[in-house]
Amino acid sequence: MKIRKIILMWILAPVILFGFFYLQFKAEKNPAWGVNFSIPHAQYLGLDWKKAYLEILQDLGPRRLRIPAYWELVEPQQGQFSFSDIDFLVSEAGKRGAMIILVVGYKQPRWPECHEPEWVRIQNEKIKNQNLLDYIKTVIEHYKDSPTVYAWQVENEPYFPYGPDCGSVPADLYKRELALVKSLDTRPLIVTDSGEKGAWLPTAWAGGDIFGSTMYRKVYHHKKQKYVSYAIPPALYRIKAGLVKAFSNIDEFIGVELQAEPWFATDVYQTSWEKQAELMNPQIFSDNAEYARRVGFAENYFWGVEWWYWAKNQGHPEMWEAAKSIINNQ
Repeated sequence: MKIRKIILMWILAPVILFGFFYLQFKAEKNPAWGVNFSIPHAQYLGLDWKKAYLEILQDLGPRRLRIPAYWELVEPQQGQFSFSDIDFLVSEAGKRGAMIILVVGYKQPRWPECHEPEWVRIQNEKIKNQNLLDYIKTVIEHYKDSPTVYAWQVENEPYFPYGPDCGSVPADLYKRELALVKSLDTRPLIVTDSGEKGAWLPTAWAGGDIFGSTMYRKVYHHKKQKYVSYAIPPALYRIKAGLVKAFSNIDEFIGVELQAEPWFATDVYQTSWEKQAELMNPQIFSDNAEYARRVGFAENYFWGVEWWYWAKNQGHPEMWEAAKSIINNQ
């Protein structure tokens, strides 16, 4: 009998604990939808990125955007800063009443994940880190008076090593970056982690105000050389959010990357349209959006708007029209 009680306790304890964290998170029934936009990725797809961006704003009409201020674009030569491209993105969004999350840092959204100008690669770590902080400071000071930028994201999944020669950001450096931004401006700081593989708490403890999670459903596993689906119930995101809320100062959660494009085993140019449409289509897109609704984050930023535009120009407007329906009906 005693052994049975011990076994029962070991079974019930985690259930009760998970239930407690699950209830700590208050889900949003009607989340807001936004999009990610990357200038280099639009260029990789052969697009006129300004034309694509304007059409995204005018036709899709997102009111929330997440935009990387890549170091190599902003400071192509040491000490010589160029803001014209990011200024264009911010200005055009502002004209339409859209709000922007501006991303700064060494690790940024989109491949190769770590982004830096060529000139910094030959520098030793101490000098490189100081130049990183100087770049972040310059970007924040340039945009801190813009009403269009409503939050700063500092680094992208900083403790999740991913990409070629792209390891984790050292914890002490990351905390210095966050403290620097907080000293320069009062807008919220967003910290992010992998929704599928991240531990969340270490990132939350670094000093952010809002937690951003990725949300990918089907990816290509290079080691296994096949596609794998993440069988993660929406409740697990709620439990992890409740854990963060209980053990950190963060109580706001958003989905920064909601999968809405294929995860390519190679690249778009080596993948037939039939395969692309198999990996991502309006039905999968709708299912992913519904999945995000069940998770309950307040905001979700779709990943793939450049690909929707590219596909539309290739004579496949289905994803563009599906996105327009969801974004315009929020």
